[in-house]
Amino acid sequence: MKQQTTWSSPDERELLVEEAIAVLGAVGVRIEGSARLGELREAGAAVDAGTHVVKFGAEQVRAAAEACPRSFIVGGATPDDDLLVEEGAPSRFCPSGCGAFTLDMDTGERRSSTLEDLRLATAVFDELPQIDAVWTTVAANDVSSEHRELIEYGTVLLETAKHVIFVESPNDAAPLRELAEALSGDLGSFARRPRFSTLLTVASPLQIDGRLLDVHAASAALGAPVFVYTVPMAGGTSPITPAGTMVATLAEFLAAACALQALTPGARLVMGASPTVLDMRTGAISYGACETGLMAVACTEVAHSLGIPVSAPGMATEAKYPGPQAAFEKALKALTLAAAGADFQSGGIGQLDTANLLSLPQAVIDAEIVAMIKRLLGETEISPETVQRQVIERVGIGGSFLGEKETRRRHRAGEYLTPVVATRQSYQAWVQDGRSELDVARQRVTELLDRHAATERPYDADTVAAVRRVCRID
Repeated sequence: MKQQTTWSSPDERELLVEEAIAVLGAVGVRIEGSARLGELREAGAAVDAGTHVVKFGAEQVRAAAEACPRSFIVGGATPDDDLLVEEGAPSRFCPSGCGAFTLDMDTGERRSSTLEDLRLATAVFDELPQIDAVWTTVAANDVSSEHRELIEYGTVLLETAKHVIFVESPNDAAPLRELAEALSGDLGSFARRPRFSTLLTVASPLQIDGRLLDVHAASAALGAPVFVYTVPMAGGTSPITPAGTMVATLAEFLAAACALQALTPGARLVMGASPTVLDMRTGAISYGACETGLMAVACTEVAHSLGIPVSAPGMATEAKYPGPQAAFEKALKALTLAAAGADFQSGGIGQLDTANLLSLPQAVIDAEIVAMIKRLLGETEISPETVQRQVIERVGIGGSFLGEKETRRRHRAGEYLTPVVATRQSYQAWVQDGRSELDVARQRVTELLDRHAATERPYDADTVAAVRRVCRID
């Protein structure tokens, strides 16, 4: 028994693609600041040198989509830490990136995030098995902006064995090349098992920073996957209708895909389908709105029909603290997107307030949400063996199955998920224990950090020294 979900029809998916292609042919996308626009023209795009507007024809768009590999490895520190991105794989869960604030676990204070917050968050993420890959989660606001991104890269890489996704880009690609060599020994080894990915955000509506495009094209040439995120806001930077915002999301990704495939043929791209909603009462962006899940699901199905992997912010919330809103927004969206087969989910684990606020106890709570989702969507065997008719007959009317050998065996094998944060105590036992779910999550964070501190890191001294040198970590 396994969940099977389809949200959109083939005709609906094709309509969204056709409309997105029409937008790229009629309106195009502005790419200002790129030194490689001539290469886009040579590849068949119509480039206006005065306005920097680039238009792509239908044939070029479909060829670019077809050039995106559906299956590739995102590498960890060791082969055991690698993830295979492929059709039919379960959703992989991640935090999000570059949050500016941290909700202090001890004081409850919302304060500017630091490099130590980034290190501690990465340590917790490394210890939580429900987290599959790690982003550069919060900004190190206590570090000089001149070298902040590189220092953040090195800090995260040396703290986790999981694949790392760099959210903010350096001014040029040279450090990425040096880092690839430092981590993998040579560029060929890195290309086979890329230790990091980069993330390019398209500015809605229909704008790509040309300098960043060039950096990500060079990164893709190393073999690093590029997560292309597009964040149109329904009613603000995209049409008010969900369908219109879906078209905008697809058009912006496909524009970036055309450019990257022209500059780096065969680039490993992941569509970051992140449509949002403009809350008309507050004027604020909403990631947690239920409609964002619907739009991301449709984009996921469309991208998969084109053979392109997808990342979507399933774990996003506007909640300001670990509480009911965070729980129901994260759980409902993440379950919906996991059922639709999104390859990655960001949004993210351990983050609140539109992914701008880090909370380590929330990371533990989110990990439990992910564990429940994976259990719900996993296989449940229904067979002559598992229906256990003979056991039912043997125990008979009024008997107990507690003493059965099969009960003990299957319980120990993990037949049922055992929660860490959620309580199943009696009311009296819960009162006597005296801890809320948040108290339990805080204690779990301390346990994870202690365990991480006692765990040997996966790199030898030479690799650590090389990474520290490239990333300018003193």
